[in-house]
Amino acid sequence: MTLCWISLRVQARQQAVLELNAEDGGSRRFILCSSTEATAKEPNKNLCRDVCAERLRRVMAGYGGKPGYSVAQGGEFAYVQLDKIEAADVAFESTPEHATTLISMQNTAAAPVEFVQAAIQIIAIGGDWLTVICHAATPEAVNALAALPAQHGLARLAVFCPRPKALAALLAERGVEANTYSIADALLKGQVRGGQGASA
Repeated sequence: MTLCWISLRVQARQQAVLELNAEDGGSRRFILCSSTEATAKEPNKNLCRDVCAERLRRVMAGYGGKPGYSVAQGGEFAYVQLDKIEAADVAFESTPEHATTLISMQNTAAAPVEFVQAAIQIIAIGGDWLTVICHAATPEAVNALAALPAQHGLARLAVFCPRPKALAALLAERGVEANTYSIADALLKGQVRGGQGASA
């Protein structure tokens, strides 16, 4: 009972943030962190996912005759589960889903991009840049990357991939300017910011 009361009290504060943004045009944000509360007796119990996240979604969508909240008012919500991975194991245990979630959170001010199984995945568009993840530099992926600047009318690419130097050379051969970054380095950078160990 205490756990539910605490989580609902915290959620009320987050609802207050939304209400203040709607009232004064503010751009306040909030983060709710919680353990799953799973136990040996109830291994599927997940207070954060099943209670907290669900309530916030309903508040943002509008309920009981109250209007919902726009993205500008903070009415965008993502439920993200953290997986603990030791820094030395990132190259072996991290998945494309980990990379997509973390890199999109690092490079956008919005909810993380949902992972899709594709040769490349666009993470963000801004200014004259297009930020993309390429999980494997296959011929299909290189062709798709080379076509992106013309498709979106943008001058440059920022590409996260497993082998950045090799991919940069392949794109340069096609006349495409790209800044390429290591996915593993991006994942490790995310861990360092956390201060210890690893959560991808």
